[in-house]
Amino acid sequence: MRAAGKIRETITATLDQHARKRWCSRSKPWWNPNLKELRKELGRARRKWRVAGISRVQAGRREFRRAIRKAKRDCWNRFLQEADGNKVWTAARYTTPRIDKTGQGLVREDGSIAEGHWECEQAILQVYFPKGPPGQFAPAEGGRAFERVDGQLVGSLLKAAANASAPGDDQISADIVKVFWQWDE
Repeated sequence: MRAAGKIRETITATLDQHARKRWCSRSKPWWNPNLKELRKELGRARRKWRVAGISRVQAGRREFRRAIRKAKRDCWNRFLQEADGNKVWTAARYTTPRIDKTGQGLVREDGSIAEGHWECEQAILQVYFPKGPPGQFAPAEGGRAFERVDGQLVGSLLKAAANASAPGDDQISADIVKVFWQWDE
């Protein structure tokens, strides 16, 4: 019986240490009972705004936001005061600027980073629209339907196309084609 209790304690301790916990929007190190109460008051004010007036809701929201900022500031200062060992490096990681993945520059084939709108367009053209193979290309003999297609028709069809649509097999969106169509004119 004692061995079963020891095994249970060991399993429980291991799970508590390594198992993932369920987090909610308020599972923050800075969340406190004061914020919980302010959040409840704001909810009450929102439900009864017609009786008490919109100014009470605005004041409650303002007070709640100020309390959140203060709680975050206090939590950060407490973390910095108590940081020792490897936690110091955690603080440094939080404070060093990181490159935003969505804002990375386009890299050309030669390895340089494209700067500016025109250079970005050129980099996209080089990567996604490579030059054709050398040699003579002769289209197959056939009909004359291609004579009805001109720049004005293509431009009007592009303007009518939704930006998010990808009309061709290459899956390039109409928005990109529009950019290069305007550039090519």
